Amino acid sequence: MIPDKLQSVDEVRIVAPARSASDIDERVLDRAKVIIESLGLKVTFSKNAFSRNQRGCPTDDEKVEDLHEAFMDENVKCILAAIGGFNSNQLLGKIDWQIIKDNPKIFGGFSDITVLNHAILAKTGLVTYAMPNFYCFGLPPETDYSLEYFRRCLFANQPAELVVQQSETFYDLPWDYDEVSPRQALENDGPRVVQGGSAEGVMIGGNLCSLNLLNGTEYFPKVEGDIILCIEDDSYDSIPETFERHVQALMQQPFFRQVKAILVGRFQGESRATDDMISDIILSKNIDSKIPVIVNLDFGHTDPKFTYPVGGKCKVVAGDDTKIIIRCGD
Repeated sequence: MIPDKLQSVDEVRIVAPARSASDIDERVLDRAKVIIESLGLKVTFSKNAFSRNQRGCPTDDEKVEDLHEAFMDENVKCILAAIGGFNSNQLLGKIDWQIIKDNPKIFGGFSDITVLNHAILAKTGLVTYAMPNFYCFGLPPETDYSLEYFRRCLFANQPAELVVQQSETFYDLPWDYDEVSPRQALENDGPRVVQGGSAEGVMIGGNLCSLNLLNGTEYFPKVEGDIILCIEDDSYDSIPETFERHVQALMQQPFFRQVKAILVGRFQGESRATDDMISDIILSKNIDSKIPVIVNLDFGHTDPKFTYPVGGKCKVVAGDDTKIIIRCGD
């Protein structure tokens, strides 16, 4: 089930199912609102988005209340997470999945929000979106790349297929970045092909440590056919040793036999997980040599990032003319 696409007059509701939106620098919040509204959209915040009632975050009940209200509000066409965090999986037993199924609309975010992206797909069949959290649109001095892929993937009257192009530069900023701290653009070396080949399938994945929280539960989606697996991690969980453990755990899941391509998002410098290390770790698992593997892609905990559908279709070609083609339409 693919949600209706956005029109330029639609309302976007910002919710906080992980950290509180009050953790975001006010200047970053203001900038993000201006950037998203530059597309003609209207940004509103859920009632409890700035609550700090449960260890500095909204309570689980407040988070679920906001999610339910956003899905039931006929004026809201897109629900976007304010920020990531650590505890979205605490909500899964409290969410009324029928509300979401009866009111399908765009839902997205990344990092800890990976949990909700996949749980929603598993419980309702609704395609969700791995995309920048709200605060990300207020970070770099230029948000053109992230905003363009947000628009091309989520808006109506866009081509059904989206060919991903690499960003020229990127930023490696902490989540608690403020608007006055210095920024340094880093040169993007572009995608690195670890194993060549081509594949088509359903995209799942995102933040690796968050995705692994769903292993063996009813909240991990059952996908028919081939899978294009996307993985990335943050500086907390992507030191090489931890990354390898998480990759191994994922590869030991029954669904992994369906994986026909692996796409790896760019890692933060603090993690010490270089492209060489990531490549060595993945190759050491002796996966089928026909499975294309590409690293250093524009998604994850660096900016900018492209938006992609969790549960949507994708074609991967890895080689001399590497391409990632995402199907964003019906």
